Amino acid sequence: MVTGLALVAAALWLVVLLLPWRPWSTRERIEPLGRVGQRPGGATTRSVTVLIPARNEAATIRQTLASVVDQPGVAAVVVVDDQSQDDTAAIVAAMVASMATVAPAIRLISGRPAPAGWSGKLWAQQQGLDEIDSPLVLLMDADIRLAPGMLPSLVEKLERDRLDQVSVMARLPASSWPEKLMLPAFVFFFKQIYPFAWVNRDDRPFAAAAGGCVLVPRELLEKIGAFGAWKDALIDDCELASRIRAAGGRIWLGLSHGVESMRRHPDLASILETVRRTAYTQLRHSLPLLLAVLLLMLLVFAVPPLAAILGLVRVDPALVVSGLAGWLLMSLAFLPQVRFSGLGAKWAPALPLSAMLFLVATVDSAVRHHFGAGAGWKGRRYQR
Repeated sequence: MVTGLALVAAALWLVVLLLPWRPWSTRERIEPLGRVGQRPGGATTRSVTVLIPARNEAATIRQTLASVVDQPGVAAVVVVDDQSQDDTAAIVAAMVASMATVAPAIRLISGRPAPAGWSGKLWAQQQGLDEIDSPLVLLMDADIRLAPGMLPSLVEKLERDRLDQVSVMARLPASSWPEKLMLPAFVFFFKQIYPFAWVNRDDRPFAAAAGGCVLVPRELLEKIGAFGAWKDALIDDCELASRIRAAGGRIWLGLSHGVESMRRHPDLASILETVRRTAYTQLRHSLPLLLAVLLLMLLVFAVPPLAAILGLVRVDPALVVSGLAGWLLMSLAFLPQVRFSGLGAKWAPALPLSAMLFLVATVDSAVRHHFGAGAGWKGRRYQR
């Protein structure tokens, strides 16, 4: 029976590798203008205001703003301090004062308490949007750093391909061993749920975005109801993409080395807590869907390495070969993302361990939801 399950798992991974939309690939990407093979970044045809909601981001906000103000095409930068309890507002205020005579202007808005029914981030973004009149808005997280020439590349993509949203999954850090183990796998799993090639096709029902870096026309944001239309969404980036597509807009999602997350995860617990926050929401709070995901992940991720090890213990060549086949195909599917993250190929076979840790966090997310704990983020609790 174990040999049969291992063969099924291997067959499934072979199918994944052969799918025409290549959910394992990193080909959907956009890099800063000025890199090898690209023309130098120049002026954009439409001005952009960068909107950054910031809550307790003292560790990164200075670098985020420094990376933004030098981008060609930036008309202004609006930072909404979402009632931070650290020095975020003071750091931004100091930068505003030091750059008072330099363009683009940085504007600091002191965020008001969120009304009932609003998530904190969306309320902060709405307050910032009310102060913006430029044609394009770049929605950025306060822990994102843009490489020089990244904004012109985003604008060129939007205009050349006649898109209504360009979103980039930031390159996640991979320095500590928990980051190396978990974060490339996080992106890989996201791409299996939302295949980028399908997201980027107008004739597919998939809609997704990465909220850390989203370029969108301000007029379109207002047309779909701005942030108030999905004010309580926890997975707000995908909700935004869904509403833009529902309104007839064209969206694009990809990877980039020029959009970098600076949020560090020195320990495994911090990564698992991030997963718990939205994992069960991603499954629409459905127990049957959770059970299906549980069984599928055990089959495709746990069975191959367990079969290989069990086969060695039993001296069963058929079991060893079937297990190793699935494990090898799984590693080959994961390898492009591992390399994109700047890691060596030796990390690709660790995917089964990453998957089981993500699965534990997902089950815990469901337990928290059904027992009333709700989701939490930066000192706020969001009830189910």
